[in-house]
Amino acid sequence: MKALMVDGHQVIGTLIALGTVGLAYALMSRATLRIPVALANAFWEGFGMILIALISFWVLDEYIAPLQAAAIVLAVVGIVIVNYGHYQQEAGE
Repeated sequence: MKALMVDGHQVIGTLIALGTVGLAYALMSRATLRIPVALANAFWEGFGMILIALISFWVLDEYIAPLQAAAIVLAVVGIVIVNYGHYQQEAGE
């Protein structure tokens, strides 16, 4: 979206952003039919943030400060812990 906005395509950029967010929510709603909402949300938020940060770094040449990099690592650790807790809960049932 940032690349489209810089080139003066605000309407197209906005429509693409709305369409992809809508598609993502539709796919997430389907995922929650098979996995718990908490697990789906952890993956959605965590991996979404990580992917956006990495794409911004690689494609848009944006700077990731050391504190931001530490936060990305903590997000990965959080996702792993939520996933591990989910499987521990299933094993106990």
